[in-house]
Amino acid sequence: MMRATRATLPPVSSTTIEGLYATGYWLFMQRRVAHALSVFRAMIHLSPYDERGWLALGTCYEAQDQADVALHVYESSFRMLVAAPLCHLARARILRAQGRSKEAQRALVEAARAAQSSPDTALRELIAAEWQAP
Repeated sequence: MMRATRATLPPVSSTTIEGLYATGYWLFMQRRVAHALSVFRAMIHLSPYDERGWLALGTCYEAQDQADVALHVYESSFRMLVAAPLCHLARARILRAQGRSKEAQRALVEAARAAQSSPDTALRELIAAEWQAP
């Protein structure tokens, strides 16, 4: 009997990914962060090219006061995603809070670079606003 691997599994539907995201978000909002973590881990396993999963997973770790783990999650996303502006932005916020201002500035530069090709003007405005943050 052949063991199923990632390469042999059928593609996951966008409906499934949307359902995972909605479920994880609902769990997070109910303060069931440990359960949300499990859902978002499944999401990035099934759809590693969806930035929302990485961002949500990191946010869960931040909610558990595990900033270093969240940083690792955001940095891991960069291996899978061509552009991850929100993960770069989240990383910049953590680094700034840790007093690592030079690294935070570099993360903001990366966020801006990643957002350049996005048609989402609100995203670019959000990143620009972060430049002004103390």
